[in-house]
Amino acid sequence: MANCFAEKLTGVSSWMRIYLSLQTALALVGATVPHFSQFYFTVEPHDLIVKKGSKSLLNCSAYHGESTPNIQWKKDGNYLNFENSDRSLLANGSLYFNQVQHSKTAHPTDKGTYQCTATVDGFGTIVSRKADLDIAYLSKHFIKEPEDLVVYLGDTAMFSCEIEGVPHPKVRWIKAGRALAKADNIYQYDDGILEIYPVRFADFGAYSCEAKNMERSRTSRVASLRQNPNTNIEEGVAPEFVMRPKDHRADYGTTVVLHCGANGRDVKEETPTIKWLKDGVTIALANTKSARIKKVGSGSLQITTLKESDGGVYTCRAVNQEDSIDADTMLTVLVPPRFVKRPANVFAHTNSDVKFECNIYGEPNPRITWLKNGIVLFPSDYFQIVDGKDLKILGLVNSDDGIYQCFGENDLGNVQASAQLVILQPDVPLPTTPSLYPLIHPGALHADAKNLPTAPINLRAVLVSTRFVTLSWQPPAGSIPSDIIAYSVFWQEKGSERERVTNTTTTEANIQHLKPHTEYEYRVIAYNRFGASRQEARITVTTDQEVHVPSPPVNLRAVAMTPTSIKVNWNPPVESKGRISHYVLIYYEVGSDSEKEVSVYTTEHVLKKLKKFREYSLRVVAHNQNGPGMSTEEFVSKTFSDEPSAAPQNFTLEVSSATRIIVRWEPPALDNRNGIITGYKIRYKRRGTKQGKTVTTDGNRNNYALTELRKGTEYQVRISALTVNGSGPATSWEHVTTYRDDLSENQVPPRPARLSVKPRANSIIVTWAPPPSDSKILVRGYVLGYGKNLPDVYRSTFDANTHDYTIQNLQPVSEYVISIRAFNKEGEGEVKYETVTTMEETKEPATPMMPPIGLKAIVLSPSTIVLTWADNTLGKSQKITDNRYYTVRYTPLPSHNRRPRQLNSTDLNAHVDGLKPNTQYEFSVKVIKGRRQSTWSMSVINTTQESAPGSEPRDLTPVAVEGNPLSVTLNWQPPQKPNGLITGYLIFYTTDSNQADRDWVLEGVVGDRLSTVISDLTPDTTYYFKVQARNRKGYGPMSETKIYKTPKMDRAAMTDSDEQGGLSMNIIIIIIAVAVGIIFCIVIIVVGVLLCKKRDAQRQDIRSYKSPNKPLKGMPKDVKPPDLWIHQPNHMEMGKMDKSQRSESNMSVATSTLRRSSRGSSDRLDEFPPGLDIMDKRRNSFVGESGYPSSGEERYQPAHQRSIVRPKPITIPVDAQPLQKEPVATVTALPNGHITQMIDPRDVGGHPMRPVYPRTQYNTQYTSTPRVNAGDIPQSSSTKAMSSLSEDDCVGYPPDVFEDSYASRIGYVKPQPNLSPYKKPTPPITTGPIKSRSPLPLITSKAPDVTLKAGKSGKEDNGMEKSLSTEELTAEMANLEGLMKDLNAITQQEFEC
Repeated sequence: MANCFAEKLTGVSSWMRIYLSLQTALALVGATVPHFSQFYFTVEPHDLIVKKGSKSLLNCSAYHGESTPNIQWKKDGNYLNFENSDRSLLANGSLYFNQVQHSKTAHPTDKGTYQCTATVDGFGTIVSRKADLDIAYLSKHFIKEPEDLVVYLGDTAMFSCEIEGVPHPKVRWIKAGRALAKADNIYQYDDGILEIYPVRFADFGAYSCEAKNMERSRTSRVASLRQNPNTNIEEGVAPEFVMRPKDHRADYGTTVVLHCGANGRDVKEETPTIKWLKDGVTIALANTKSARIKKVGSGSLQITTLKESDGGVYTCRAVNQEDSIDADTMLTVLVPPRFVKRPANVFAHTNSDVKFECNIYGEPNPRITWLKNGIVLFPSDYFQIVDGKDLKILGLVNSDDGIYQCFGENDLGNVQASAQLVILQPDVPLPTTPSLYPLIHPGALHADAKNLPTAPINLRAVLVSTRFVTLSWQPPAGSIPSDIIAYSVFWQEKGSERERVTNTTTTEANIQHLKPHTEYEYRVIAYNRFGASRQEARITVTTDQEVHVPSPPVNLRAVAMTPTSIKVNWNPPVESKGRISHYVLIYYEVGSDSEKEVSVYTTEHVLKKLKKFREYSLRVVAHNQNGPGMSTEEFVSKTFSDEPSAAPQNFTLEVSSATRIIVRWEPPALDNRNGIITGYKIRYKRRGTKQGKTVTTDGNRNNYALTELRKGTEYQVRISALTVNGSGPATSWEHVTTYRDDLSENQVPPRPARLSVKPRANSIIVTWAPPPSDSKILVRGYVLGYGKNLPDVYRSTFDANTHDYTIQNLQPVSEYVISIRAFNKEGEGEVKYETVTTMEETKEPATPMMPPIGLKAIVLSPSTIVLTWADNTLGKSQKITDNRYYTVRYTPLPSHNRRPRQLNSTDLNAHVDGLKPNTQYEFSVKVIKGRRQSTWSMSVINTTQESAPGSEPRDLTPVAVEGNPLSVTLNWQPPQKPNGLITGYLIFYTTDSNQADRDWVLEGVVGDRLSTVISDLTPDTTYYFKVQARNRKGYGPMSETKIYKTPKMDRAAMTDSDEQGGLSMNIIIIIIAVAVGIIFCIVIIVVGVLLCKKRDAQRQDIRSYKSPNKPLKGMPKDVKPPDLWIHQPNHMEMGKMDKSQRSESNMSVATSTLRRSSRGSSDRLDEFPPGLDIMDKRRNSFVGESGYPSSGEERYQPAHQRSIVRPKPITIPVDAQPLQKEPVATVTALPNGHITQMIDPRDVGGHPMRPVYPRTQYNTQYTSTPRVNAGDIPQSSSTKAMSSLSEDDCVGYPPDVFEDSYASRIGYVKPQPNLSPYKKPTPPITTGPIKSRSPLPLITSKAPDVTLKAGKSGKEDNGMEKSLSTEELTAEMANLEGLMKDLNAITQQEFEC
């Protein structure tokens, strides 16, 4: 005992030493874990503007934690040489200019773009941002100079002064040779604009501007401001611009002024009023000085601290009572580049893929460039720029280690950020990734290769396309699928050093983004909890060849020429792959339902007769001798705007009081607007007068109130729409008369005169008219109510000038009740109702795209289906070069109104995972590109493969059998997830619930039966039951254990039960076994004696067999040829049975302590559940009642003794045979087994011995060739059969005697129709293909009945001997025929040599 304890302590200490060694090793590994090094610029150069000949300095400094970086400088992309130069490199890395050189005609010049680089040997290189060194200058000529002006007092005067220079020059104004003095009506702006408003008499004079920067100053021409000599100011003059606003590009955060001024006097001698609109909407301007957006001067718009949202189209509108004029300008806010997301340092293994993310924002959109160790990276097969910003490296190799930089640049500047990539070998863990498992498995120290999985098997390419390959394989042989935790799939282009890898937990992988007509090498490795497989599965696959069609044309551009034309041009494809025959220009109006094409034979074309101010999408496809190539990306261009071509719609007038008229309208039809509606111009006048007034509204309004009118006066009104291009046609004059008296408010208003509704799918447009005018009741507003099936669930209040409203967010195909009522101070008036039903929801017509075609669904596994399709719009190349993607819709069948599931794919294929096994699915796909999409394609249907049941049988219930207390009926329900057709169930039961599952007793149930009876249980015993379902793919989980206890029974009851039952089964088995043994011995003795008596007649002439249709000579007619299978040589009968056949035919049955028998489940299953070893299988083995394995009648045999039963016929399905061939039978006449005398080979006649009844050897095969009749096969064919005879013979023959005698007595016959009453007729002979047949019963208890034809002459036999008669032997054995038939079935399975 003490020794055992000491040994255990020694084992524990050994494990502790191993553990400490592991900890030490891991600590050492941790000490050398790869890490990132800090490497960055502390100072970067900035833009400089210097004077020629001056000194200058560009600063640069970098930091590295382990060494000092080496600084170098680049100018315009080339490294600087400091020899014989005024430039020098300072110790801190800065670049010093002793004297800046510059010349417009001679070189060198120091003007240019500079960058500094920092390099650490063995680590990498980083490059700084760009810095521009510019030379100060001022242009000799002004772009704009002040011009003479003649104005009236009180008007607006504006002068402009603009000149080009670096840096931007400052402008000061001079009047009469002196600096212009400040005044409250004089505005000097930084951009060189001088505004005087209002003009006073002292302001007249001569004006000039002076522009100055660090280089020099220049003075403009002198302009005069004079008073208009015409003192009689004309009345009724429409506005006229003094200065129109111009387009601006301003930096973010700065201040901009949009200048606008106008003059013109209306009938009231008032100057125009300046209003500003943004995108057609009036800007609400604050009057405070601190306002960010305010009006300065006479009407200029000033915006401080510019935001990105300030960009847009601004409209300056000058309005007086005569007319109004508009002027538009575009304000673009420029944003310098700034990082939204910087690239991050990355650890990665070789063969893997890595992606550096870099998101830079700016306006205009920054151009992003990637560098590695200071060298620009260009896109390739393995270095990809994703979405124009992110860098993706495929199949990492050791040389990819280094520093990667992301550069972003636009008109305002540039930024850079760097990240480090550290490449690790596959066996080195990622330092930044915590491991979920120990680096070394606890059992790895004592594990050998047997714990590791073998290579996956049956690796194959199930799908091969031009740009993707789908691989499939099976788990390693001999492994349980659940033990395999993952697979790694490696692939590389043959001859390339870059290998990529992807991981998966399934047995298939889809490899995308391959090159056409390229050979790739694939290998797959399996992983279990001990590690990776030592071996790997390999395969080489060549992608399909792509059609040789042109690549996309490049540099597609489209520019609007007029409001109805666009000029399109492009450059030829980089790869024409033949002669370009022509181009096809495809274009469509964005949002339309049609697409147009035009063939072009040059590289430009002008599209005409287009719609005004409409967006058109264009793309170009090149054609060669092989057909259309790849399309360019779509380019969107918009035609110019124009004046509206139609007047506003639904123009109405409404008198609201004695001095007020409300004008209502709707905008022109979309096709007639020809641009953005910036406003509406309303012209009104008294009837009979020529002079009228004009008011201009915003573009987003649809009503306007004309006020301060005369009582009881008839007015004429018309309206026209405005765009930036001018005013469109006006409506016809409408007439209306104001009230004579003001309206009273002494009672509530009557109900509105009209209520109309216009339903949409999700909205209702409601319009109403005021109460009748003759009521003369004042209306202050309206209350609109609505609700689904009920009125006034929701209420909205509007003023008296509003007579329409759109109710939003409603449900389609629903009934709503609308109500409207007017109100004043007295309260709400009468209500007017209207009921309306919303329309069915319909999607807006999408721009047409052809749906994908050729959709195929390929089943890979019980949960995965691969879909492939083609896209006609991609041409023959089927290569996606734009931002289109595909949406796959799938649903199981029948759908039961379930919502379909969807997934997106950017390729022409998709892996649909997570499907249910043995389930039929319907698939369809559509293509989406921006705002365009196609309809769903034609659907395809396929069914997933079966898999083992996914759930256990349900509701297992044991029920006692009435009248038999030692039997129990088990009932259950099928699994909720059968995952296929249930082929049977396993019943597990035991008296010890702690036993392993393999030690429980098994009972099999075949088919979909949901109950069975377990009999002969032990009284007063607790049994535990559980059931397991199976299908063709395996076994499912076991159900919950159910407990059943048999009742108590006294000994007398058990004895009575035995007496009533007669002899026990054990006694019956013993009696049968003894009887069979005695009969068998008697038969052997009788046969031996008969054979010995016939030995002396071996050389007697033996006649051939005669046809069974004719009685044999000397033989009674009622005597049939006997069944003499026991006379066959051992090697022609049971001797050829292999060990597996014998073990199944004579399978031993293990005993069990559980006494029971069963009924109700006489069949067995043909497979054992997983987890049972060989000994368990033999112990719980089972046989069919015939003693042979059967596919139709099977049953588990419990571990206890069973009675022997008579074998039953075995049904073998013909279709289950490996090859479908015609049945062929050969009958061989065999020699007497007791011959010991030599046969003279020279005896041509054969001198036959005692005739032997031939034993038919039935080789059931099927062939398409005609059957060979007796005598048609040469002797050489028969002798070949000797090679298949067994050497282990019960009765020995001298070799020479056997060979001669056997060869001289072999014959072949064609089988005749079956004469046995126990057999079905033999299928007819045919040379055509064999159709499926029903299973044929194989009778094992009786030899086949055959008849030999009489032999022919030797010439006709081609050397074969005549058959010999068995008349004499038949007579002697006739009396044993009945006995042999009885013994055939019993002794066949026991017969061995």
